[in-house]
Amino acid sequence: MGFLSNLFGGNKEDKALREALAHIHRILDDEKFQLELVHPMMKAMLESAPAYDKDPNGSGPFGFTETNPIPVNGPIGQLAYLSRLETQSGQRILFHRLGAIDKVDVFEAVTFDGSGWFIFFVDLYHPRRSRLTPDGFRFTKDVAQFSGFHEFCENFPYDFVEKKASERESGLSMAYIAISKVSDQIQNRVFNRPLAHKAKLDLVKSRLSSFQTQ
Repeated sequence: MGFLSNLFGGNKEDKALREALAHIHRILDDEKFQLELVHPMMKAMLESAPAYDKDPNGSGPFGFTETNPIPVNGPIGQLAYLSRLETQSGQRILFHRLGAIDKVDVFEAVTFDGSGWFIFFVDLYHPRRSRLTPDGFRFTKDVAQFSGFHEFCENFPYDFVEKKASERESGLSMAYIAISKVSDQIQNRVFNRPLAHKAKLDLVKSRLSSFQTQ
């Protein structure tokens, strides 16, 4: 009977689960749907902006400087793009937003294993996300559930569990990676900023035109 119910559509619980999963995939992958999640005024602004993979007038290393930021489609687009990134060795990243330099958002990131730390510059005022990646990165072939936040994390990344829980009201918590992906690393305290990264972080923070404290 179970086999037949699966074959012919399943019960109400199965249907609800399928609908929930389909909704999550739309949040993760559907760029037009991601635009529907922002304020109508912002949506109109994003849709009227140019769509490109890289600013034709940009300068400096792509994604690593505010003069050549990564174009994406709004705040959800930022989460979707950064959550897709992985290093050439297959390490995905955790990330949080430090603030902004003018209209360019600044994110700090660390690999899941704590071995690499980065600062990314992202321009959210576009109708779609870039198809390019910064040097040293590629797009994951895994389901790219969200692995970071559009807010500042005071104890990044050790407050990942609490921050994920805080997304329940927004309806985004189900779109995030499972806690088990990073729980061992958090418990074993593997995330420690190298001195060179700390120096770069301090420099970037001193240049922020807007920042978040919580």
